[in-house]
Amino acid sequence: MISPTSKEYLRRDMLAQLRSMSRALHAEASLSICTTAAHLPAFVESRCVAFFAPLASEPDIHPLIEEAWAEGKRVVLPLMLEESPVPELDWHAVTSWDEVVMPGPIGLREPDPVRCPRVPLAEIGCVFVPGVAFDAKGFRLGRGGGFYDRFLSLAPENLPRIGLMFALQKIPLVPREEHDHPLPSVVTEDGEETFAPAK
Repeated sequence: MISPTSKEYLRRDMLAQLRSMSRALHAEASLSICTTAAHLPAFVESRCVAFFAPLASEPDIHPLIEEAWAEGKRVVLPLMLEESPVPELDWHAVTSWDEVVMPGPIGLREPDPVRCPRVPLAEIGCVFVPGVAFDAKGFRLGRGGGFYDRFLSLAPENLPRIGLMFALQKIPLVPREEHDHPLPSVVTEDGEETFAPAK
């Protein structure tokens, strides 16, 4: 059994490293990540793409989302349903940043569920996933809420799930638990890294 403190220690350490990134490096790396992601077949071919509204410590993917809008794609963002029996992401279509207004957990911006229609998981063609860290097998360390772990456990196996993180977020080994699901690929400013299916 993995000690919760080992994951929490890694979170604290990595978040401190992310906060220490210069604005210039953050902006340059973010743009490289967006450029690579925009050319991935999964993004190019998908008509409905799931994103996340980035926190300050995460890659700024606003240009990627705006590219999706410009290409006529349906953009969906998650609501975190904290009052559900289990952590759950509820996806909603957004057509402008004006609709991303609701204050969610840990300062996340979320879609306004009144204005933004709910989108079933089956309609999503590609999903970009945030994380605090990832390792050489594609396992990710999240923020501890379990929302994306739950989502990844329910997502169809053929749904492209792509992490968007900085290169410095790669660590030798993410502590794993039974409910953890690896990502097939992660895009950093160094390009896309793909991972063999976990055994």
